[in-house]
Amino acid sequence: MAREDYGAQVEAEFLEEAQDTTNELQITIGNMRSAALSVEDGTDRLRALVARLNLLGAATDFPLLDLALRRFSDYMRDLEHPTDANMTDCETFIDVISGLLAKEIEPDTDTAEFFRSLPTRRPLDLADLEHLNIEVLLVEPQRSSAAIIARELQNCGYKVTTAKGSIEALELVARTKPDLVISSAVLDMLSGVDLGCALAAMSVTSKIPFCILTSFERGNAFLSNLPNSAGYLRKGSEFGSDLAECLKRFHIT
Repeated sequence: MAREDYGAQVEAEFLEEAQDTTNELQITIGNMRSAALSVEDGTDRLRALVARLNLLGAATDFPLLDLALRRFSDYMRDLEHPTDANMTDCETFIDVISGLLAKEIEPDTDTAEFFRSLPTRRPLDLADLEHLNIEVLLVEPQRSSAAIIARELQNCGYKVTTAKGSIEALELVARTKPDLVISSAVLDMLSGVDLGCALAAMSVTSKIPFCILTSFERGNAFLSNLPNSAGYLRKGSEFGSDLAECLKRFHIT
């Protein structure tokens, strides 16, 4: 079989299975709304189906779908008792994914604008207020720490995307153009300091505010190469006050 024919076959099989999975997502939401499926079982089912879509998409080249599934996965993480508004957001994700699979959404759509248009979870007490359209990328390898920090940022009304590693973060910053990047100092292939330097050196990301999140004192040698423009956030009880100072400094409200 020619390489082109094999590629077309793989894409056709992916599209068919992905659409079937998307249909299952819609059916699950419908069953949750009608109480034919319990909220707990339905939520577990939704997570499993989104995970299946992520696995399917990993072997194909659908950049916008990758972003939609990333945000959908972030949305579902730790969601225990979906409200009617949460289920409506899930239906929005399903409509977007279906549109991408049917190629009804142009592949050259601006990725940053597309990403910002997708739903994110917000605190209940902000449900009736105008949402802040501030995107924050949090780079933190420890899931428990990422969850705590992301929750604090979300409670301020910000949209939060999480990344575990430096290379993943570099790609996400370039594609989604967040309003602020917060990175742990200790990462994987690159340190948080290296990540800050790389972002500051690239024209496409140099103007995006960057903050280092660390337990090191500001004068520690580990942080010596940090760009002068970078903000400094201490882990622990000082995080909130440091964050407020950095947001003020970068004119992020």
